[in-house]
Amino acid sequence: MVKELYKERVKVLTDIWGKILENNNVTREQVLKILEKSYEEKRIKPIRGFKADELYEKELISLYVVGKDGLGLLNEYRELFDRVFSPEIKFDNAAQLIIENKPLEAYEMLDKDKSSLAKTLRLIFIEGIFSFKPEQTLYDALRILSSVNVDEIQHTAISFARFYTAFKIAEGIAARSIRDKLSLEAQKRAIAINIGIKYPLPKPEYIAMIAEKVFSVSPKTIKKIFGS
Repeated sequence: MVKELYKERVKVLTDIWGKILENNNVTREQVLKILEKSYEEKRIKPIRGFKADELYEKELISLYVVGKDGLGLLNEYRELFDRVFSPEIKFDNAAQLIIENKPLEAYEMLDKDKSSLAKTLRLIFIEGIFSFKPEQTLYDALRILSSVNVDEIQHTAISFARFYTAFKIAEGIAARSIRDKLSLEAQKRAIAINIGIKYPLPKPEYIAMIAEKVFSVSPKTIKKIFGS
C-alpha cells in the first residue's frame, strides 16, 4: 500500500497515464510537458537532492514506475513504452543486472555513465518509496555497487546512500515520526546500519533542503527539530 505521504503524488502520476493513453502517438517531449503542468497544478514538487537540473526529466522515472509497476501497462502498451520511456527501460534493465549481482555488466549497459547509474538507483529507490518493491532492494544494490573495485561506481553508491538517508529523514519529519534532534539522529544511524556500507552521513542542511523543497515542511518546523 502506498504511504499517505505519496498518495497524492501517485494519484497525479496515475492521472497523467490517463492523458497519455488518450494519444498513442504522444512523444517524450509532450509527456514531459504534461508531467510538469500536472505537478504545478497540484503543487507536487519533484523528488530531488542537491542538484536542481533535469528535475522533470528525472521525474519521468516516477511516471515509468507507476505505469509499469502500479498500473501494469508495460505488456499491453509496449510500443508506447519503447518510444517514450526508452531511457527508463534501460535503467530498469540495468537495475535487474545489479540485483542479480552483475554490477559491471550493468555499468557497461549504461555506457559507463555515472549519471545513468544514479538514475538506475533512483528507479530502484522510487519503486521502494512508492511501496511497489521492498526498500531492501535498494540496500542490496548499494552494497553490491560499493563492493566493486571501480571508483566511479563506488562514488555513485556512496553519494546515493547519503541522498537516501537525507531523504528518509526528511520524509520522517514530514510524516511527523521525527519530532526532535534525538529521534533524527537515531533514525540516521538506523538507516546507515540498514544500508550497511561506509558513507558520510548527510549534514543538517541537506536534510533541511529536501524537507522544504520536496515535502514543503516549513523552515520554522525544521529549525525547531534541528535545534531541539
